[in-house]
Amino acid sequence: MTSKREAGGGSRINNAPVLSVRELRKVYPSPVRGGDPVVAVDEVSFDVHQGECLAIVGESGSGKTTVAKTVVGLERPTSGTISVDGSPRGHAPTRHGERARWAGEVQYVFQDPYSSLNPRQRVGEVIATSVKIHQPALGADGRRAAVAALLDDVNLGGDFATRYPHELSGGQRQRVAIARALAANPRLVILDEAVAALDVSIQAQILNLLSDIRAQRPVSYLFITHDLAVVNQIADRVIVMEQGLVVEEGQTTQVLEQPSHEYTRALIAAVPRPGWQPRRRAQLAAAASA
Repeated sequence: MTSKREAGGGSRINNAPVLSVRELRKVYPSPVRGGDPVVAVDEVSFDVHQGECLAIVGESGSGKTTVAKTVVGLERPTSGTISVDGSPRGHAPTRHGERARWAGEVQYVFQDPYSSLNPRQRVGEVIATSVKIHQPALGADGRRAAVAALLDDVNLGGDFATRYPHELSGGQRQRVAIARALAANPRLVILDEAVAALDVSIQAQILNLLSDIRAQRPVSYLFITHDLAVVNQIADRVIVMEQGLVVEEGQTTQVLEQPSHEYTRALIAAVPRPGWQPRRRAQLAAAASA
């Protein structure tokens, strides 16, 4: 599996972690009366370094999205620590100023941009709202200029500012969601299956856009996906999760070309290729461990 990642972002990586997660654990109450609690994430630890894209990959139910939501504050960890630039993030903030600070550090881009955009706001208003929160010193003219610059950064023309989300394609809406995230000048952007709902050609455009942004801005990515082809194209390092546990991690090329865990080998074996035929997971696991 040959990597197609561009070197722009990777060349800017340094050892200072933007995000540090240590022994993160998330347990949910049993959905059945009297049943056992559900351990969604179990003792997960990792760092995301400055300028780096770290991917967390796994099947549905592996715990990868729970990790992402806990990092951003949408879920409260059962135990463990999370810090951004060395500052711990404990309980989710309740004051407006503290919420704005958290959002200025970490932004979240969802899989479905349409549901995360206000359908009653024009694109320019969506981005301007974020600009106003995170760049309050700007006046009306400054906000308009910032919106135009952000639209340009995601390769959308200025005329898109007057459109509503329903007037855009899926790829265009995801570009708007990325522009809104960038308006906060975040240290880290979490992308949760951010290209999963897009056609393959549009996926490639968005991934190239994200690589360009990382080459131009001091931003790191935590990329949540089930798609190993996406991991191969954008991630410097990868973590593989199964049933809440990290089962493998390392440089992307090494993990994809020389996987050490049978679950990783099973995931790679399931990637469609010429002559590929679907196989049940039990068969994949048996073949990978043979």
